[in-house]
Amino acid sequence: MKKSIFAALIVLLVIGLLPIIGNTFIKNTIDTRVTKLKVYGLETKKDEYSATYLHSSRHFEFLLDDPKTFLKYLSQYSGKQIPPYVNAMVNGVLIGVDIEYSNLPFAKAFEIDIYPMSLSQEMSQALQKREEGFARYVEKFVSSKGILYHINYNLLNDDFKGYVKDIQEKYVFKDGVKMNTTLQKLTFKGNGPLLAPVELKSQMKIFSLNLLQKEQELKILFENIKSTSNFASSDTYLTSLDLQHMQILLEGTQEDANITLQNLRVNASSNDQDKTIQLNSKTSIDSVSIASNRVHLAMKKFNFDIALSGLDKKTFIDLKTLMAHNDVAMTPATLTALQRKSIELLSKGMVLDIADFSLKSFTTQKTSKLKGFKTQAKVTLQADKELATKIHISPLLAIADINLLSKSKISKKMFMTLIEKNGFLAALYTYAKEEGDFYLFDIQFQNAQATINGKRLH
Repeated sequence: MKKSIFAALIVLLVIGLLPIIGNTFIKNTIDTRVTKLKVYGLETKKDEYSATYLHSSRHFEFLLDDPKTFLKYLSQYSGKQIPPYVNAMVNGVLIGVDIEYSNLPFAKAFEIDIYPMSLSQEMSQALQKREEGFARYVEKFVSSKGILYHINYNLLNDDFKGYVKDIQEKYVFKDGVKMNTTLQKLTFKGNGPLLAPVELKSQMKIFSLNLLQKEQELKILFENIKSTSNFASSDTYLTSLDLQHMQILLEGTQEDANITLQNLRVNASSNDQDKTIQLNSKTSIDSVSIASNRVHLAMKKFNFDIALSGLDKKTFIDLKTLMAHNDVAMTPATLTALQRKSIELLSKGMVLDIADFSLKSFTTQKTSKLKGFKTQAKVTLQADKELATKIHISPLLAIADINLLSKSKISKKMFMTLIEKNGFLAALYTYAKEEGDFYLFDIQFQNAQATINGKRLH
């Protein structure tokens, strides 16, 4: 009996210690990750900790005192170079972070709020030059957690999900312009470090910006946006974007315009293939319309599917690193280095495949609905160690390294409309083959010789 009582006491003691053990584990894990932030240019200005038996909370304030290092870190996970002027926008920004979590070890998730607490000095000064009242309004909006990310984060497997706080703001400038800004239902989920997730999915219901002054109005509207990103590395990734509706409207001026877009889909990827890199991009749009005092244009079913393969991996990475350097002010030395590295990449050879470049139909103010076009093409740039020398002597010498195979069909009415706009296209008419309502063009360029539908181009 005494042994049973002793064993029961041991079990109770262990259970009682679980929250203490769990709190110590999570606190040490957070401390380790916060320490790493210093390497990325974030300085910890405040660290406040409070705890009860079952729950703990911490408040951090981070000063972004080295934006160059921070943006260089982020650029490793970006498909595009971060513009240098972003330094001024984020330099000196104070970021608040609130963390709450359960002390029980099996309660893996904890809640995080991330929000800017102040603007950078450069941005604040720029707003003050625009209007002091607006600068105070923005500062108040930011300091009151107007921009806030709420995240539920799983410490053990790095899964997370969350949302951005809705925004509904109004302001009247001193010149009478009324501004309305709306952000609704922006949510996200993913896996990996929060600053550089491996997987990220997000969606947003509405973003709108309206500027109104008497009879004049500017309206920018985005509805139902979804995006997905998977990053195995900076050279192997897959991203996609879906936008259901976009409108840009300008009314009450001499340059009124209404631009609308329906169902934009974009996919982009980069694949590491041992010694080479392949880039892929696919874009489709259901409809676009542009209406203004000068132009009336409507397009249906636009597609552009392209791939660039055979890029020498080492040279490509060197070029990306050079372009991503935060000191890219396009000095003569920088331009020279970029030019040399670009020519070196071209000299290794590559293949450009256009699987689909097409437009189903379009309409203008002077034409009824016209059928469009469809093009498929393959351009091969052969490897050439002497390419730099040829370009230095004359770029025309490099033409012999290019091979082109292309098949296109274009509606007769569209072709004639283009000839009216660009007379030099009329020369292609003598090479055209007819197929119903379309003209066909089979274009080949090999050994510096071009043919269209088997006829040599003069």
